[in-house]
Amino acid sequence: MNSFDTITSEVSHEIKIKGSRFIGFSAPVKTKEEAEAILESIRKTHFSATHHCYAYRLHPDGREFRFNDDGEPSGTAGRPIFDAIESRGLFRVICVVTRYFGGTKLGTGGLARAYQQTASETLDQGKRIQKKLYQKARFSFGYNWTGAVMSLLDKHGCKILESVYDTDTELLIMIPEEKAAGFEIQCTDATQGKVRIQWEGNVYD
Repeated sequence: MNSFDTITSEVSHEIKIKGSRFIGFSAPVKTKEEAEAILESIRKTHFSATHHCYAYRLHPDGREFRFNDDGEPSGTAGRPIFDAIESRGLFRVICVVTRYFGGTKLGTGGLARAYQQTASETLDQGKRIQKKLYQKARFSFGYNWTGAVMSLLDKHGCKILESVYDTDTELLIMIPEEKAAGFEIQCTDATQGKVRIQWEGNVYD
C-alpha cells in the first residue's frame, strides 16, 4: 500500500439516545502507546461515565488493531466502532465512545447502532489527510553535482530531512515509494555514477 488516509487532529461529537449520552472522540495516533494514553486521559476526564468503548487501527498492512466493549454486551460497542473506522478506510486513528447511561436499556441491536452512529459521526467531522509511503535514503555526491540532483529531487516530489554542503553534498531524503527506483537510475546518470546511495527503509508521511 503506497498511501493511506487518516485524520489530521482531535475531534469530539455527542449524541443522546433515550436519555443516554454517547460522547465520541477520535484522534490520529501512530502507536499503541499513544492510543492507550488517549484512552486513559478520557477515562480520567469522564471518570463517572458508565463505559469507555473504543477501537483503533494503526498499520496499513493490518498488523495492529484493537477494539473493546468495556463491559457492554459482547459485540455491541467495540466492533461497531471499529467497523466505522474500517468502512472509512482510515488508519493510524483511535475512536473512543464514552457512555453515560440514561436509565433506559437499548437492547443489543440498539446499542450497536448507537455506538456505530456516534463513531461514524465523530470520524466524519475529522479532516482527512492522505499519508504516502516514502523510502528514506542518504545521498552523498560531489558539490558540483548539487544543482542536477536538486532538480531531480524537486521533479520526483522528494523531501529533504537533513543536508550538509561541503566538498561533498550529503542529504537525508524521503522519496515517494513508487518513484524510488526511477529516481536512483536518473540520479546515477545525472552524476555520471558519482552518487553514493544508502537506503534506510520505508516510512509513511
